[in-house]
Amino acid sequence: MAKQTSQQEFGGNWTQQKLELLQKYLSAYTKIFDRNERARFFRTTYVDAFAGTGYMQIAEQESGLFSDKLDDLETYQKGSVIRALEVEPGFDHYLFIEKSPSRCEELNAIKRNHSARSIEIKRADANSFLIHWCQETDWKRNRAVVFLDPFGTSVDWRTIESVAETGAIDLWILFPLFAVNRMLVRGRKPPEGWSRRLTQLLGTTEWAAQFYTDPPPMLFDLHSEIGAPQEKIANYEEIGRFFVDRLKKTFVAAAEPLVLKNSRNSPLYLLCFAAGNKAGAGAGINIAKSIIGRQ
Repeated sequence: MAKQTSQQEFGGNWTQQKLELLQKYLSAYTKIFDRNERARFFRTTYVDAFAGTGYMQIAEQESGLFSDKLDDLETYQKGSVIRALEVEPGFDHYLFIEKSPSRCEELNAIKRNHSARSIEIKRADANSFLIHWCQETDWKRNRAVVFLDPFGTSVDWRTIESVAETGAIDLWILFPLFAVNRMLVRGRKPPEGWSRRLTQLLGTTEWAAQFYTDPPPMLFDLHSEIGAPQEKIANYEEIGRFFVDRLKKTFVAAAEPLVLKNSRNSPLYLLCFAAGNKAGAGAGINIAKSIIGRQ
């Protein structure tokens, strides 16, 4: 039951907003494949690449003064795994990828409680496993929705690229806007480790020229040995635009993202949608736009 879960706390209305939007899309997606005779030719799969435990715990400040009186269903809310499993009609197959052994145990408990569903749980690194899965699956007979809800900046662009290359997957991804902005330090370019991580996340070194100004020529000569000072010019909007433009160039189409904010109205994440299948991209984008537009 939810009471036994070790899932860490998540905070903010943005978490519920993200999950409700995803569930609405999954419901619309499966209905298309259930009602369209030609679409029923395909085997559908939902992939949660950073699956967690299936539940999320409400942060204490959101539970209110009387949180000790709330029952399990109120203090532990359904995460993306449970919400996906509850969609009707369901997917033909569910693939949950999780690196943590303890979380995999809890996912296995969920699998036992949903024995009517075809569920596969893989204890693995999400990036490496998903790339392999995309390359090995027969996409002439399969279609999928992949949800990437990582911890921090742990998604590699090569993973996103592999999803797009299938030509058969709709992608929902939570882009860590706040974390990227924090890594873009002022007065100089980020440390080597952070720069490498940003390049892996964004798939190019072009972010440096987009997010920082070049130093004046005379300062470049003066500081050539110790590193010329750099001025950060990127804001949240420009960082987000850079990532979404990358999605649009890589996938058949991508919708304008939903900005998820904390209680102080500061941007935290972008919830982004991209469609990889030419035949279904129009419908996917229209559904995503409709759902995002209601938020």
